[in-house]
Amino acid sequence: MHLTSRRSLLAGTIAATLLLPLTACGGGSEAADSTAAKYKLVQNGVITAATQSEQPPFAITDAAGRPTGFSVELMNEAAKRLGLKVQYKTTTLQGILAGLSAGQYDIGVAGVGATAERKKQVAFTTPYYWGFTDVLTLKSGKQTTLPEFDDKRVGVVSGSVQETFVNREMIRAKPVKFKDQTALITQLLSGGIDAAVLGGASADAYVAKEPVRIAVKLESLQGSAFPMRKDGDPKLLKDIDDQIDAMIDDGTYIKLYRKYFHDPIAADLITERPNLAKQVLNTDLAPSRR
Repeated sequence: MHLTSRRSLLAGTIAATLLLPLTACGGGSEAADSTAAKYKLVQNGVITAATQSEQPPFAITDAAGRPTGFSVELMNEAAKRLGLKVQYKTTTLQGILAGLSAGQYDIGVAGVGATAERKKQVAFTTPYYWGFTDVLTLKSGKQTTLPEFDDKRVGVVSGSVQETFVNREMIRAKPVKFKDQTALITQLLSGGIDAAVLGGASADAYVAKEPVRIAVKLESLQGSAFPMRKDGDPKLLKDIDDQIDAMIDDGTYIKLYRKYFHDPIAADLITERPNLAKQVLNTDLAPSRR
């Protein structure tokens, strides 16, 4: 597996809605209503969140049909601490961004790269994750460098930062766009494409359960963050960020991170979330020295 220091850049709603009762502990309904009234939301007292059903380990649907994953659990805990409920609506990555721009949602809860281009349309919290971009092939594949994918069919999720990466860094490849990761991996397994480009955490999840391998691993240029409406409530954005920092301080964040990830926490993420430094010092999650 080849690791390079080059950094990569990262519509409709499916009618499946789940309501999670995430009110803060110890307060009655009157207190919860008072808390919720502080924020400008699509629905009063409820965070309307767009998510995905198949973006492991950030956002997936469990056996009971409920959204879960690292991003979802992090959001649920932040909302609970703010005394708010979260209503999830399942869509695609493009649907999340388009829905936020159209004012349908308050927030996107998935692994969404906070790119400069996307910041023109939506607001972002401070990144809560920083990882890698991986090129996957079948286990029988022998490629270990990007040039070996010249003239090969390389799949990406439409609208993802990995699509931008392929267009800029694999210019001689033949990009093939898919609506979601399920369709992307299905085509890789069936031989419809020669490779798939995914975020590192998602790639690791597929490597653990499918006959695929990581051919090339590259550092990400930007972290994953929660996208929010440009015309949304800046206080809500700040308070969600504050709750994530509080989770870092009390160990909740590290517990969730260990549940979903095995890699050390990226130095870039510690730069964005400085409180992580003391949490990972002298642990296996400390960034590796280059």
